[in-house]
Amino acid sequence: MKTGVRLVDGARELILHPSRHILPQSLQVSSPAIRDVSESRVDDDGERDTTLLFGSRAVSLDVVVLKDEIFECEQVIDQMKSFLHPRSRPYLYVTDTGWAQERRIRLRVDQWSEPYTGYVASQAREVQLQWRAPDGVWEAAELTTLPEISADVPTTVGLTFPITFPITWDATTSTGASEVSNLGSVPSHFIARLYGPCSGPRLINETTGEQIVFTEALTLGAGEYVEIDTRDRTAYLLSMSTASRLNYLDFATTSWWRIEPGDQLIRYAPLSAAGGAVAAIEYRSTWL
Repeated sequence: MKTGVRLVDGARELILHPSRHILPQSLQVSSPAIRDVSESRVDDDGERDTTLLFGSRAVSLDVVVLKDEIFECEQVIDQMKSFLHPRSRPYLYVTDTGWAQERRIRLRVDQWSEPYTGYVASQAREVQLQWRAPDGVWEAAELTTLPEISADVPTTVGLTFPITFPITWDATTSTGASEVSNLGSVPSHFIARLYGPCSGPRLINETTGEQIVFTEALTLGAGEYVEIDTRDRTAYLLSMSTASRLNYLDFATTSWWRIEPGDQLIRYAPLSAAGGAVAAIEYRSTWL
């Protein structure tokens, strides 16, 4: 059962439920459009189907707007319309007794209807709102911020002998990986800040084997970081859009991986690093 519905656009918020003036009648969120990639087999029955992705989805909300001693129906409708400009990308937040946490979905207005039918409509107006959800998914309203992941730091260890051997031991690495949980049902994009001092920063999903790799030519000093956004596929020094570091990516070994549903291990393993190098990651669990 839906226990809370609200629209949020930056600092602006409109409570749709529970509300004295707005009574939601139905909320419909369609399945995302499937981005079909297939072709008929020339010499056999069936098709070759390599479909992987989905697109946007339709969201519609039917409400009844009520007049009271303070607000006319039109005043309430005007408040709703302030979230319906095509340039706006408000979020619809919903709480449900069947969900462990509040979820949200990003919207872009499609169309709306507010028919007027005489005196009755001056007391109660039926309004239908329709949007497209460009991302196609629900995501957790609360942002998950992981504890900082310390980088693997090469350190020389071993024993000292009074004689010289014709062999050497490579430096071992202080290793550690952090467990990450996506509580949703589909992969989640994330933002990661990879801090120095280090060179050749690498962020590795140990569970899937995928990694985001920068070449050794990218060197970060103490306090410097490169910010990765897997949805937008950007890499900015100190979060500055004018300081892209995509040219340092090792595209041959990099995949813009996402956090898969369930648990996985993530490691920050620069090619070389000193103490204090860490990775900070934030994301939202994601559902269809």
